[in-house]
Amino acid sequence: GETWEMTEREIDVYKRFNVPPGTLSPMDKRRRLATFSTGFQFWWNKHFESGEPVLSFHHPGSGVRVLTDAEWFDSDYSDTHLEFDSSRPFFEMMRELQVQVPYPATSSIDASENSIALLSFGDVNSYFMLGCRSKNSFFSSLLLDSENSSLVTLGTNLQDCHYIGLCHNMHNCRYAFHSQGSMNSAFINDCRDCRNVFGGTGLRNREYVFFNEQLSKEEYEKRIAEIDLGKRSVVNEYMKKFDEMVESDMMWPENFNVNSSGSTGDYMTGAVDCLEHFYSLPGARDNFASAWTFGGCENTHFLWGGIDGSDQVEVVTAARAQDLKYSLRCQDSRSLEYCLLCLNCENCFGCVGLNRKKFCIFNKQYSEEEYWQKVDELKCAMLDRGEYGEFFPSTLATSYQPEGGCIEYCNMTYEEVKAFGLNEFDLNADNAAGMDGLDVSTMARAEDVPDSIDDLTDEWIGKPIYDPESKRKFGFLKPEVEHYRKLRIAPPVKHFVPRSNVVTQSINSCILGEANCEKTGKAITISLNRRWKNRKFLCMEEYLKYIEERN
Repeated sequence: GETWEMTEREIDVYKRFNVPPGTLSPMDKRRRLATFSTGFQFWWNKHFESGEPVLSFHHPGSGVRVLTDAEWFDSDYSDTHLEFDSSRPFFEMMRELQVQVPYPATSSIDASENSIALLSFGDVNSYFMLGCRSKNSFFSSLLLDSENSSLVTLGTNLQDCHYIGLCHNMHNCRYAFHSQGSMNSAFINDCRDCRNVFGGTGLRNREYVFFNEQLSKEEYEKRIAEIDLGKRSVVNEYMKKFDEMVESDMMWPENFNVNSSGSTGDYMTGAVDCLEHFYSLPGARDNFASAWTFGGCENTHFLWGGIDGSDQVEVVTAARAQDLKYSLRCQDSRSLEYCLLCLNCENCFGCVGLNRKKFCIFNKQYSEEEYWQKVDELKCAMLDRGEYGEFFPSTLATSYQPEGGCIEYCNMTYEEVKAFGLNEFDLNADNAAGMDGLDVSTMARAEDVPDSIDDLTDEWIGKPIYDPESKRKFGFLKPEVEHYRKLRIAPPVKHFVPRSNVVTQSINSCILGEANCEKTGKAITISLNRRWKNRKFLCMEEYLKYIEERN
């Protein structure tokens, strides 16, 4: 139902890659790609051969089965193939091939140690981590080079921190967002190089501030001494006050970009000529409607997650790849179309799980001459059916969509996500949560969890608890309880996945919108935010003046 103006930049993308424009707006293309995002999910899938439980972010209800990473990377799936048949619906054949090839369970970059971690960069003694490199940490995603921290989304160099969204170089902070270089602070948003701030927005190099009120050291310490964040009731009281301050008093910048020229979007660092882009580290150049790029990603369009790649259109999670179209989780490859999980491949079409192959269609090997002839035939048939130019249908996604990438990152409700035509399945299909046989009526209830960390005795460790809001079962780990006691964190009453999602939805989503500068009335492009919907904005020029005057 969305209308949009197809700009010259967008048209140039389709001409450059010689592909049809498809039927979706740029933001809806992004949303559809997000249905293939892992999200913050942990499931007991089944081993492809033995059927034994294996922890993965691929839900077994999706129909795919997994192997351990070591087994998967040591295997070759070229013997699993389909015969070429251009008369059959292409995506129907891709689904048939998809479920015949196992997926890698964790896709970790470096092995974790004594941890529960997926997509790990080398976690140590950490639990339920996604895309992290951490020590002694819990329930976090994209947390790097950090220790003793929990419930973090996008953080680097954090120590002794809790409930953090997009913060860097922080120590002993709680409930902090869009901040850096701060310590001993809580309930802060857009604060830098601050110390001893309890409730602050838009502060720079400040100390002894209580909900944006400057206090003396003695008065600040007196007020703080009366507040115990080890009690859930106290946290809830101040969280409500903090939310009201963020929406009524805080002035948000039109974006949080740093040193990015000729670019529009949010959370970009060092980007050049990137339009409608979301989150990039230095090296992004000439990208359109892409998101989550790391390193030198150039000439990528409608990309969702890339590392050091170029010349890509409608791709999800590609690493060191060039000339990719409509592909998912391929790396060190070039000239692939409609491929899944292919490594070190070149000139393949409609393949799954291949390694070091050329000129394959549906995993079957052809001569170079046969390959190009059949690719032309296949593309023509796909064009006639309206398939070519569209990404894989979301029925091929392996995430549990009510908690998937669209919900976490794209400011959507599940009812809206259903419009993509999902493969729907029950949360605990195939015992995905690993708690079949536990009778809810005999379990502890979330409301029974003590309010104060002082009352969370060892008897609670390992006790099954039912969270009626998310309809999930959870329990406290021993190192988790020790972490809460050390940092005086109030005992949670929700399953860790919805807790993590609340933190993720506190940072801006990757969906763009429009607003007006509170000072000049100028129209500006912003990123939507699911948690704080009624925000006040300043254009960048006025925002910088505001920060200077405020500090």
